[in-house]
Amino acid sequence: MAPRVRLTISVAVLISVFIAGTAGYAIIEDQPIFDAAYMAIITISTVGFNEHITLSHAGRLWTIFLIFFGVAGVSLAFTSLITLFISGDIKELVGRRKLQTRIDHLKNHTILCGYGRMGALTASDFKQKGVAFVVIEKNNIACEKLKEENIPYVHGDATEDDVLEAAGLHRAKVLVAALAHDADNVYITLTARGENPHITIIARAEQPSTEPKLKRAGADRVICPHIVGAHKISNIVTQPNVVDFYEVAAAGIELELDEFIIAEGSPLCEKSLRNADIRKAGDAMVVAIKHADGNAEYQPGPEQILHAGDILIMIGRTGVSSRLHDLATNQS
Repeated sequence: MAPRVRLTISVAVLISVFIAGTAGYAIIEDQPIFDAAYMAIITISTVGFNEHITLSHAGRLWTIFLIFFGVAGVSLAFTSLITLFISGDIKELVGRRKLQTRIDHLKNHTILCGYGRMGALTASDFKQKGVAFVVIEKNNIACEKLKEENIPYVHGDATEDDVLEAAGLHRAKVLVAALAHDADNVYITLTARGENPHITIIARAEQPSTEPKLKRAGADRVICPHIVGAHKISNIVTQPNVVDFYEVAAAGIELELDEFIIAEGSPLCEKSLRNADIRKAGDAMVVAIKHADGNAEYQPGPEQILHAGDILIMIGRTGVSSRLHDLATNQS
């Protein structure tokens, strides 16, 4: 039996003995509840204070009974507590509470459901890029790896509502459903969309036929690894230099693709690309602009006016968005 279970049982036994002892003194000796509870406490604890009431023959028999079971209960609780410390469960409980506190402080973070092959690679990339995220995983071995990597995680089934809530579903900005089974990802998507209508949901689909189902369930983006892999193979064969260029950019080595959202009240609002001086100060080139209404404009000209809510897609040296953020701050 697990030490925590034994401790719980022993505490329950002690409480039961106390309640029974109080009831016994109240009934047998016809005493008020407070006096009966006092007698039960000093008897179970074997403190040895003077009797508060004069016990009858039946009351003394009840005291013997209470001492026997009280000492047994205290011994069981003490032994269970020592075992709990020795087994390391206390340390685990404290560590788990600290981990949950760490998760509870996350806001606008990403929830990654599943730490399998795809989930582990995604988590590694998140960690490298400084993305605030939490993993939901039910496999014990995978959870041990997450603990070793110091990655915040919730041990449980991502299809359960309380597990998603423990990961901060209502505070999250993005949810990635990356479980191995499509049915699970559909269920997670339905639950997440219902609980948080504003969250961005990216779902994995093993079968191409599952993509429309995930879309109907509320997924914003659906990734089918087989299709993505097939497209990359095709591009490597037909456009090898383009693929090489993209991989250099994606790796964040000297060159990267990045995005920047123009916030309401930003000094970049209502300025043209030329006057915003993004190319010079940000050391980046704007290759596309996605407007707040969803329309996109590629290769925007220098006279293109920037508006609040516009998303700039840029290419430049590593740290493009950080430099642009500094530029906007300095101009304010």
